[in-house]
Amino acid sequence: MKAIYLVAALILAACSSSAGRHDVRVADVTPSPVIAAERSFAARALEIGWVAAFREYAAVDGQIVGQAGLVNAQENLAPLEDDGGRDLFWAPAFAGIARSGDLGFTTGPVSFDAERTPAIQYFTVWRRQPDGSWKWIYDGGPGAVAEPGPYLGEGAAPLTLPVASAGVGAAAAAIAQVSAIEDSANNAAALRGHLAGGAHVYRPGQTRAYGGADSVARMVYPSGEVTYRRLRAESSAAGDMVFALGEANWESDGASRQGFFARIWQFQPQGWVIVYDQLIMPRPRPS
Repeated sequence: MKAIYLVAALILAACSSSAGRHDVRVADVTPSPVIAAERSFAARALEIGWVAAFREYAAVDGQIVGQAGLVNAQENLAPLEDDGGRDLFWAPAFAGIARSGDLGFTTGPVSFDAERTPAIQYFTVWRRQPDGSWKWIYDGGPGAVAEPGPYLGEGAAPLTLPVASAGVGAAAAAIAQVSAIEDSANNAAALRGHLAGGAHVYRPGQTRAYGGADSVARMVYPSGEVTYRRLRAESSAAGDMVFALGEANWESDGASRQGFFARIWQFQPQGWVIVYDQLIMPRPRPS
């Protein structure tokens, strides 16, 4: 995967101002397309195996966390001869979409047995393709959390993030604004001040947090000194939703630790806020 750097976006956004914000009028936008895409993806895995399904639904620039870190999904999966098992079950429990209807996400529990026993938590970011289909650009949840939550089968309605009432008007401006926030508040303790009231925050081994004090506490686990290095940022065309992805670094027991973060920002009346945040940890830093 070619990491998407933000120099061009920052230059373009420098020519914009808050006066350039405007409402993109899109009627009847709901997360139903990404919910449907996720369910179709999961059903396809049961038919042809999870590896083949991942190849089929991954965008050309889709990314996952592999043994070598953040890698291109198609390239990483290509050498695998086995199509993967057909005992991997997952379903969306929470979903959101941009008001321009081109960027969205879902998250929920994953099961490895026929009883659908929740074991880990997944997170998928979807982008609508030029032909109208949906492909994921990132797939990789926080892994095992203390309470993954109930498995929601067909017909069960997941929680949904309210669609933004407005955006900043352009993808480049949105990326620049979010990047500026992340660069100035570049650790977990500072970023917790940007959590939305009902932010979903996931940390391995910890219980799920859906807002309030719980989300604040999860945000600074394992440390308020966790710092972030953004490797990718994607925005909706309306400039109301931004996906940020990159490395996370911290110290633990006198040693350097490295993991990966993924988060969703949404533009709300009070400004940019984090509505979803996860950490994949730990991956020891190579000497």
